Amino acid sequence: MEHEVAVAGEDFPAVEVKASPKLKPSANTAIKCLKCDKVYIFPADKDDCLAHLYMEHRLVIADVEDIALVEDYLQYWRKEFQDHEFEQYCTTMFLDQLPDGKYSKNEKYYLLCDILPQDYELRRRLREKRLSEALERHQFELTDRTFSKECLFCRTVIKGLRADYLDHLFDKHFLLVGKPEKLVYVDELLDHLEENLNNLVCLYCEKIFKDRPTLKEHMRKKGHKRINPNRREYDKYFLVNYNRSSAAPTLRKQKPRQQQRHPSSSVDLETGSVDFDKHFARPDSDGEQDSDWSDWAADGEPSSIKCLFCPHLGETFSVLKEHMIDAHRLDFDQATSSLNFYQRVKVVNYLRRQLCMLRCASCDLQFDELDLLTEHMTQELHCGIGDRACWDKPEFFFPYIENDGLLCVLDDSTGDDPEADVRIISEDSMAQINKEAEQLSLENFKL
Repeated sequence: MEHEVAVAGEDFPAVEVKASPKLKPSANTAIKCLKCDKVYIFPADKDDCLAHLYMEHRLVIADVEDIALVEDYLQYWRKEFQDHEFEQYCTTMFLDQLPDGKYSKNEKYYLLCDILPQDYELRRRLREKRLSEALERHQFELTDRTFSKECLFCRTVIKGLRADYLDHLFDKHFLLVGKPEKLVYVDELLDHLEENLNNLVCLYCEKIFKDRPTLKEHMRKKGHKRINPNRREYDKYFLVNYNRSSAAPTLRKQKPRQQQRHPSSSVDLETGSVDFDKHFARPDSDGEQDSDWSDWAADGEPSSIKCLFCPHLGETFSVLKEHMIDAHRLDFDQATSSLNFYQRVKVVNYLRRQLCMLRCASCDLQFDELDLLTEHMTQELHCGIGDRACWDKPEFFFPYIENDGLLCVLDDSTGDDPEADVRIISEDSMAQINKEAEQLSLENFKL
């Protein structure tokens, strides 16, 4: 039965998330653009839809890969943006470039992210909804005895529990899919595997073969009778992935998220007004009573700078660059010699994100452990800055690691151009310049 879950709170309007009446998620959902009538079919057109939002409407959705049920997320914001402008919900940025990279002064862009309480709560509720649906489906699959399906490799028809089918695949054909108690949406997973086999595609390396006997022999000899754990599209079939607040592993100690994003001292809950001096104050400002100077570096440079590819800490930027040359065969100055300051900022933030997500900077291959990722990048000589198309995005203007010492010393390297064709206005400057606009925006969603 369809029901509504209301996200209620004192500081923001309710966020409604409709739960699907189906146990199995629907495929090929038609989603309209947030601002125009262009229609995209999800999940196939997801990337095209996000590209359209950026190219046509200058809108970037932060951490979109970590959003549960993206279709519901976009449908919610489409309803909101029918009656409101982007400025009322999004962070505004001014860049000196068009979406296609051409120079143009003071072009306005919008960032929709969970620093907005309404967006933060929406993402949280969607995670809860996705988890609830997955648990409901999981319970059904463990107890349902009406299942019937022909084996992927032989003509045997297995009836009863899905666990019996998975046991048959392993016992008779040595195909390891996963333990039944850890899998969900098993029917969809098996259909996907069957489609690959029918198309003569290896389940692990996804190479295509000329006939079925050749494919079976390849999978037997190479040990490829299993699914590739590094393929992100398989994440939805493993229950453990549904209880994570973010897909990116945390490699550093953080403050509680709500404490970081919603400082109660800056908001009057009765009037909804905002103290801008407190709301936009830096953590080390004079307004912080418990502030101290223990992290101050007298020589003007951070006390330690973290390597881009491993946990090594360098005492100075020059020492760190020598380490990256010796350990990772990357000459940072040479690799970024043609880039201006802001482009190097994006490179650093992109590499930080890749390391936190345990993804290779060059080939984007996913790993389960940091040691495996480091070994792969070293052996394959993938310790580079990646393709420009991957890091030259507005989202990488924002630091991925809090108090990143490397960002503080980038201006010491070569290649800076004072007339750089990309410029970003900081949030602090925007707060002073557009205080009236920010006040109106904050009141509209009642911080």
